[in-house]
Amino acid sequence: MEEPPSKKRRTQGSGRHQKEWELLQASHKTTNAEILFCHFLAEHNIAFTAADHFSDLVKVMFPDSQTAKEFACRRTKATMIVKESLARGYTQDVIQYCRTHPFTLMIDESNDRTTKKRHFFDGENTNTRLLDLPELASGTAASIFAVIDNILQENDIPWSNVVGFASDNCNTMVGKKNSVLSRIKEKNGAVFSVGCICHLGNLCVKDGLKTLPVNIDDLLVDIFYFFKNSSKRIEDFKEFQDFTNSEQEKILTHCPTRWLSLQKVVERTLSQYEALKSYFASHADVERAGKVKSIHDRLQDPVTLLTLHFLSFILPQINQFNIVFQTEACMIGDLLPEMERLLKKLLVKFVQMEHVKSADSLLAVDYTNRCLQHEDSRLAVGLGTRALFQDTNEEDEIRQSITPAMQATFFSSVRSFYEAVVTKMIQKFPFENTILSDLVVLDPRKREMLDYTSIVKLANKFTPDFDQEQLKDEWEDYQLIPDDLLPQKSQDGQPIRPETFWPHVFKMKTGLGLDRFPLMRKMYLILLSLPHSNADSERVFSHVRKIHTEYRKTMGTDTLTSLLQMKLNCDNCCSQVRPSLEQIKSAKSCTLAYNRKH
Repeated sequence: MEEPPSKKRRTQGSGRHQKEWELLQASHKTTNAEILFCHFLAEHNIAFTAADHFSDLVKVMFPDSQTAKEFACRRTKATMIVKESLARGYTQDVIQYCRTHPFTLMIDESNDRTTKKRHFFDGENTNTRLLDLPELASGTAASIFAVIDNILQENDIPWSNVVGFASDNCNTMVGKKNSVLSRIKEKNGAVFSVGCICHLGNLCVKDGLKTLPVNIDDLLVDIFYFFKNSSKRIEDFKEFQDFTNSEQEKILTHCPTRWLSLQKVVERTLSQYEALKSYFASHADVERAGKVKSIHDRLQDPVTLLTLHFLSFILPQINQFNIVFQTEACMIGDLLPEMERLLKKLLVKFVQMEHVKSADSLLAVDYTNRCLQHEDSRLAVGLGTRALFQDTNEEDEIRQSITPAMQATFFSSVRSFYEAVVTKMIQKFPFENTILSDLVVLDPRKREMLDYTSIVKLANKFTPDFDQEQLKDEWEDYQLIPDDLLPQKSQDGQPIRPETFWPHVFKMKTGLGLDRFPLMRKMYLILLSLPHSNADSERVFSHVRKIHTEYRKTMGTDTLTSLLQMKLNCDNCCSQVRPSLEQIKSAKSCTLAYNRKH
């Protein structure tokens, strides 16, 4: 399959294309340099005001260069080139692609802005691109959908090309009635969506935290804000770190909306626990009612330490699932087996293994039946937690202060934690989604053991007008390919990933030079574009925070959108960009138009 124009244009290339670019550069050296400079500003979040000094500085830096002498790209010109030439050109390539190919629509909200992204497989790579960052008058489902629909109509992108939808899991976005997704399905009933599995994983952990005897979220936040704005407290705390032989590490902030922050903050708090306990015990206000006393009392409670150790044991295992599905790679085929693996891992931590194995399905395990659960001595709480229960010398106050009643309460809360997490998983995770079970056809390792039933089910879902006999013939032909003609491992020696494997299959020809798998290619372009999470949209707002800093508060939404489009719609770093004649002409014309207007 031919690459999108944007990708071909941004690639440095070799041979004939490289020679053409060199000739082009020679005849438009100054404009070429100005375009590269604008890429540099956009990529590294440098304010356009820096261009005023750079235009003079470059002449001093390179006094022998004719290009440097002619270089004149101050803030206004740099802004125009970014907004009216580069960002618009890269985004137009994305629009052109989405007009004729399947893609997933990804959206997310942040205060008054919403991102509109396109996730698609272009025959070579899984790509995520930004189309727009509009401002919304309201955050209702009707308002959000109206903006999406208007953007697609303005750009002549048909709803029939939207094969997937990804967002967070609030009712406004994915509710069964009166949501953005319900309105999208009125336009295209075949749109696939399972919500964001990373958000769902985070919700499961939150439900589990509510069952614990200590509100860990509140404690961690209280400790951070106690030190945040006081350099004196931080300096005083360093003395207690030295006294307790603790590393002089910063107290980290826990943000409940960030999926992975809790684990890092729990681990940091444990490493500083003795220093924190001593500091608050020695504080002048420890006897007075207030924040200091509240933190002190919780740190002195042995159950707090038990809870922190338990979380440091279990959170990495849950977070690993989230980390896997935050990647930009095509993971949709791995979603169901990885969900089942996580559920199985959690079940055997508190349910006897024979009952997990003997159940008809993981969803049928009677995990709330205490008779089927482990005894306290075998309940999975982590070695660090278990060590606190062992006999030790009398000088260890914490271990000695853990009473049998505290132990019983703690183990009961751990059971409740596991039950709450598993219950939420079964309620929210798409275990029974039949499309996910059929997506095993993406796995190259299952090639010889599958019949074509799954691919037919998927074809009926996404391309109902397909030729069933042709698809069957292509599938059987695919299964008969000798192993030595197909890639088995990636360059790092790991099993080949679908997004790497299938382009190889797409390129295969018959003896007459015709495409060998034209119908399968059409089908797999859809499957490889399906979303597994909405993590990409979350990353956009990380870029927004880096661009829209307190020093650039007056930046308009149109400029912010253009900078984001350049970041997300251009693959190469600034030193690898090779401007085309199209871009050079566009950069010159937009500058000329601005000058005439003003």
